[in-house]
Amino acid sequence: MLNTELIENLYAGLSKEQQQELLTLLFKRSKQTLSYFKRTKDITLSKLEVLADFFHMPLDYFRVGNTFKGNNVSGNNNQVGNVSVNTNLMLENEALRREIKALEDIVKAKNDALATKDLLIQTLMGKKEE
Repeated sequence: MLNTELIENLYAGLSKEQQQELLTLLFKRSKQTLSYFKRTKDITLSKLEVLADFFHMPLDYFRVGNTFKGNNVSGNNNQVGNVSVNTNLMLENEALRREIKALEDIVKAKNDALATKDLLIQTLMGKKEE
C-alpha cells in the first residue's frame, strides 16, 4: 500500500517550481493533484517510478511500513551493516537546512545595514569637522 503521508511530506518540502515540475511529470496535461493518491491509494507503476526517480529513492521507499535501508561501510576492512534512515529525520534535517539558510540571510542583511550605518557615521563625522 502506498504511503501517502510520506509523499505529502516530501512534496511539501519542495519549492513551488519543483512541485509544478513533479505534477507535470506525474500527470502530464491532466488537472490532477497529489490528492489523487489519497483518493486511490493504488497508483500505476509508471507514476510510482516517476516519484522514485524524482526523489532519487527506490520504489519500496514509498510503501507503508517500509524502512529505507542503506549500506554502511566502516573501519579498515569491509565491515558492512544495514543502516535505517528515518524519514522524519530526513525531513527535519531539510527543515533545519532551510532555517539555517534563512538565518544566514538575516545575518547578511544586518551586516549590510551595519555597513551602511558606518558609512553614514563617517560621512556625518566628516561634515562635522568641516
